[in-house]
Amino acid sequence: CAEHPGRAFAIEADLDTDEGCVRLAHEAVRALGGAQVLVHSAGIWNDGPIATLSRPVLEEMFRVNTFSAFSLVRELLPALKARGGSVVFIGSTAGQRGEAGHSHYAASKGAVQSLALSLAVELAPAVRVNVVSPGWIRTPMAEGALREIGDVVASTLPNRRLGEIDDVVNAVLYLASDVSSHVLGQDLGVSGGALLVVPRGQLVPR
Repeated sequence: CAEHPGRAFAIEADLDTDEGCVRLAHEAVRALGGAQVLVHSAGIWNDGPIATLSRPVLEEMFRVNTFSAFSLVRELLPALKARGGSVVFIGSTAGQRGEAGHSHYAASKGAVQSLALSLAVELAPAVRVNVVSPGWIRTPMAEGALREIGDVVASTLPNRRLGEIDDVVNAVLYLASDVSSHVLGQDLGVSGGALLVVPRGQLVPR
């Protein structure tokens, strides 16, 4: 933030629990002297056809991907309002169009994207809320899947490549900064044009 240029704080917290989210928010505000931007990038992802998805698996997915977003906004809201803050959620193309074999993940991200639309109206003009929705990005979480289908995905995307982490970071920086001060309630896709060629519910273009 402006008061601490070039400084970073690492705070370990379990976002699987509401208590962990509360502690993280309060410790961050205390360490930084406030909060101007919240980027909610916590998330888990795994395979699972619906016939194999137990209630505990579903609940874990929603606790980490969705409920933590509610909790962190709630706890950071006074600090964000005080500085005219910005919230950026990380969604997913899966949340925009569904994805066979990942219904629990798609549902959790779709919920985050709907949350952003609601909060964009509820919190304006004090706080702006937007979403960045990546497609296939080269991350440690997606590494295993991309070893099998990465070349196929890249060859069929309009942009002819997989996304890199910096592609997502740059989109987040835009929405978090004052450059986008008149932008709210938007879902910015970072997918190389995947939604233009991938039918609803499919994992990769065909």
